Amino acid sequence: MKSGLLIVLMVLLFPAASWSIDSITEFGVRGGIDKGSLHESYAAAEIYYLQDLPWQKRLGTGAMLYTRLDVGAGYLRADSQNDGWLAAGMDVVLSLVDGLWDIEGGFRPTWLFKHEIGEDDFGGPVQFSSHVGATLNLDQIALSYRYQHISNSDIYNENPGLDLHLVGIGVRF
Repeated sequence: MKSGLLIVLMVLLFPAASWSIDSITEFGVRGGIDKGSLHESYAAAEIYYLQDLPWQKRLGTGAMLYTRLDVGAGYLRADSQNDGWLAAGMDVVLSLVDGLWDIEGGFRPTWLFKHEIGEDDFGGPVQFSSHVGATLNLDQIALSYRYQHISNSDIYNENPGLDLHLVGIGVRF
């Protein structure tokens, strides 16, 4: 039992060492604005870390489906206040043209430091972020766009949701 748990832990914590796969790590920044549907106007910035996970499937010449860990620390600026978030979750990525383009979708449980920002009340600190996006990979540089929705999935009385348009640049190694 202990050896099985150790193997699972090794695969999750050290996927590149556990499987003979291509594993990419990416660090970067992204920033953007909300779509303008709330009382306040928001600008956002995030420092992020992406790490490929061992679950990959080749789909044919030049195409692959894979998963990755997606972790970020964000800054949110409203007209009248600032806030931040921490988020960690997983993405599913469709890589096309031998990795030149990635189409992604993902989900991350998110912690807002303050849930009342100006006139907007997000209900509470526990939120959920989902996103779709596209990335152009130019050797070690990644240029990305992400449409991200943050809400609490109605676990609180208030749930206005926040929709962000984000662009990013990352370094891959």
